[in-house]
Amino acid sequence: ETYLRKSYYKTASLICYACRSTALLGGHAYGSTVATACEEFGFHLGLAYQIQDDILDFTAAANVLGKPALADMDLGLSTAPILYAAQEYKQLRPLVMRRFKDKGDKQTALEYLYKSDTAMDKARTLARFHAQRAVDALLRLPQSEARDALVRLTHAVITRKK
Repeated sequence: ETYLRKSYYKTASLICYACRSTALLGGHAYGSTVATACEEFGFHLGLAYQIQDDILDFTAAANVLGKPALADMDLGLSTAPILYAAQEYKQLRPLVMRRFKDKGDKQTALEYLYKSDTAMDKARTLARFHAQRAVDALLRLPQSEARDALVRLTHAVITRKK
């Protein structure tokens, strides 16, 4: 829950309100079905994007990402893959709680993550869940080329490699 809240404030809130704003600028009332669907689309797209970004932090090379790998861990932040690994390996929880501050914490956390049979799959499932919810929100809008493009964008968000 805390992870999703952080992801909302970091990424999803911007996309969420940008999407609602486009509906308002398009002449739809604040509480309209269209504005609400656009906001829900942005909320879930933003979460899917951030979760995928967090997965890539562990699976893509820094030169592919265009940013340092493991940046969140350097900041003491736990993301979905690590949190799911901590569900599987209770020994990981103290490292998460102390925000990977002790020498060797990051390396130990990575070892548990890569040893996990389920953590990355659960994180990918969470990203797909939010992507599907984004598409569900879009499907409440009238069919159009723009809506279809947003569905394709949602797919691109969770299948991207950088």
